[in-house]
Amino acid sequence: MPSYKLIYFNGRGRGENARMMFAAAGVPYEDNRIEFKDWPQMKASTPLGYLPILEIDGQQKLVESKAINRYIAREFGFYGKDNMESTRIDVVTEVIDDIWIQLGDAIYEIEDEAKRDVEFKRIFTELAPKKLEFLERFLSENEGGNSYFVGKSITFADIDFMHTMDYYLLPGKNDNGLDKYPKLKALLQRASAHEKIAAWVSERPVTPW
Repeated sequence: MPSYKLIYFNGRGRGENARMMFAAAGVPYEDNRIEFKDWPQMKASTPLGYLPILEIDGQQKLVESKAINRYIAREFGFYGKDNMESTRIDVVTEVIDDIWIQLGDAIYEIEDEAKRDVEFKRIFTELAPKKLEFLERFLSENEGGNSYFVGKSITFADIDFMHTMDYYLLPGKNDNGLDKYPKLKALLQRASAHEKIAAWVSERPVTPW
């Protein structure tokens, strides 16, 4: 088996989907966490000047989080059994990414807390409901919504959803953000209960983001 080294900052962010898939697959890898104080020194030596990077056998370097995630998903069986299943996974992850980008901009780009709360409210009341309503219907198309987004086992779509909800269900601000979407809420509980993923979440470093 190849050796893997995931290089990302000491946070969840755009590196956590890869970490959770490594955990779910039971595949060992080096979780190389970069502190922000060390980043300026190494930035110029990276292919594109940002992270994450996935090194394979110490030679091949993959960049762009979406490409890295899909590579890992294909390698370890989290990307569906055929082209249609893979495409349905893509649909889910692209819809989720719309929420993720808006949340990330609010969390990382808006320093003023009052302005950030205004943006959170816009996301929670205007943007996200349309996406979540779609995902609720989309999930219901598979096994009546009582399994996973695609097939009968966890895929990258479920892992990406779980990771994004870690940010969307902000304590004290949006704890009940899935109450109107019972299928999605049950899916989050199912995916979170995955033995290997739950073990990783319980032991991973505690970080603010």
